[in-house]
Amino acid sequence: MNLIRALAGLIGPAVCLASPMVLSSALAAQPVQTALNDGAAAARIKPVISFNVLMVKFVDQAADTIWSAAVHPPRRPCEWDQVEYRATQLATTGTLLRVGGTGPLDMQWRDSPRWAPYADNMTQIALDAARAASAHDVAALKKAGDALVLNCEACHREFKPEIPTQNIVTHLSHAVPLAEDLPPNCRAGNKQ
Repeated sequence: MNLIRALAGLIGPAVCLASPMVLSSALAAQPVQTALNDGAAAARIKPVISFNVLMVKFVDQAADTIWSAAVHPPRRPCEWDQVEYRATQLATTGTLLRVGGTGPLDMQWRDSPRWAPYADNMTQIALDAARAASAHDVAALKKAGDALVLNCEACHREFKPEIPTQNIVTHLSHAVPLAEDLPPNCRAGNKQ
């Protein structure tokens, strides 16, 4: 996690989110640590989006990919790469949930002692899913997906039971990436 904070400080958290595969090996090699022990580090990072936007545009996309892959396992290495990418994205958003957001209740939630364990669990589960995808281990991916469902549902029961999106939509498919979004070696007709 120190690597994420260092990179975020140097190049900005948005760049870290945009290129999670670069961090995947480093993340998988380190145990999840409490990224923000005393809130001081969070005070230095100014949130730029709400938790709601983060959830709809990042968490939903990444989690749905993990859940879909557990039910319909990838067949090609490049499809497994997409699952690993999304799982790494999800791990990164868990860290961002510790920073706070711009929504009306986001900072109150972030400061709740009950918030951090959900964010940290999501990060750890996502790292487990990334390792499962890297190993092409369907059973481990299903286990991570099941744990993710339980963590998400428990957090939403406590903090946001109505789960509205506040009319935020995304252009991305929740389960299957569009062909043009896939690397060339993973598009239709390529057997790789």
